[in-house]
Order: sequence, then structure tokens, then C-alpha cells
Amino acid sequence: MGIEITTSFTDHVVKGFNRLLPLLPNALFDLLLGILIIRVLEKVAKVVMNLLRLQPGLRDVLSSIIAILMWVYLTIAILGELGFNGVIYFFTGSVAAIGIAMAAGGSTLVSDVIAGIFLARDRDFNVGDEVIAGETPTLGVVEHMDARRIRLRDDKGVLHVIPNSVVERKEWVVIRRRKDVSALLKATIAARRMGAAAIEKRVASARQRKVVRRNEQ
Repeated sequence: MGIEITTSFTDHVVKGFNRLLPLLPNALFDLLLGILIIRVLEKVAKVVMNLLRLQPGLRDVLSSIIAILMWVYLTIAILGELGFNGVIYFFTGSVAAIGIAMAAGGSTLVSDVIAGIFLARDRDFNVGDEVIAGETPTLGVVEHMDARRIRLRDDKGVLHVIPNSVVERKEWVVIRRRKDVSALLKATIAARRMGAAAIEKRVASARQRKVVRRNEQ
């Protein structure tokens, strides 16, 4: 009995592999083509959003949502081409069920996405601004925003990753705007360069003095 079951299972595996093997080249080609198209569409979307002069945070959030949707569509298309219709029905049904459950239960995922959209549209919260935000108030510069999280970089170089819903739910304080932060950064860099140049001049003059003293001796 055990031998018959093993043989039947092996036959099913071999038949499935033989059915799948002729479809692999086209599926692989479509997968590579789909990845290329997604990359191109992501760049086109960024160019369009730049032309529309959307805020950097809103661009980041919309780009991440568009990328997720395109990757899901590509996955479903490749599975359909390989003949895994049952997997597609299970996949789409699971996604729908999870979506309904998250919407009904007020999931943090949904709240993060919605909060991210509102934050990205808020004129007082932009990439490059120096803010105080988070569950435990953190001072830092907003480096990046996506559909779920915000990344703050503090003055020590530590990166803080905070969910969008936490920032939206709590109060945040704007310390400096993006333009002010850029101007301050440029001034700091210029001051460091001037200081380094002054130190180099002092070292060079000290060396010249030593050389002169040695020649006098």
C-alpha cells in the first residue's frame, strides 16, 4: 500500500513537472519583462510627480503604493501563465479576506497607509524638515517616507523608524523647514572647510618657520 501511494505521488510530480517545463521559458521571459516594465513605470511615475510638483513625502508614499500594486499584478499574471489558477483564486481570496479583516478590525497597516497619505499632504511635514515626533519624542531630520513608516535621522546619526499612524496620532513639532536645514547644513560644511583651511595654513607656516630657523643655524 505504501509503495503504491509513493508511486502515485511520484507520477503526479513528474506529470506536473512535464506540464510545467514547456511553460517556464515564456514565464521567465514575461517575468523579466514585467520587472523591466515596473522599473520603467516607477521612474515615469516619479517624473510625472516631479512635474506636478508634489511634496517629496507624498511622492514617496504614492511611489511605494504604486510599486506594491504592480508587483502584486505581476505575481498574479505569472501564476496564471504557469497554470496555477487555483493558487490565484486562493491568493486573491486571501488578500480580499485579509483586507476585509484589517478594515473591520482597524488594523495598524491600514491606519499607517491612511496616515501616511495625510502626512504626505500636510504642508507642515515634509522630507528634509527637522521635527520632533514619535511615541517617545525624537528630534531628527525626516529622511524618507513610505506607505507605512517615517525615517528620522538624529544629530548623532541614529536612524529612527516610526509608523505613520504614531506620528499622525501624536503631536509633532517643526523645528526647522527643509530650506532652513539645507542652509544650516551648507553653513556648517563651509565653516568646517574654513576651519580646516585655517589649520592647514597654520601648519604650513609653522613648517616654514622651522625651515628658516634651521637655515639660520
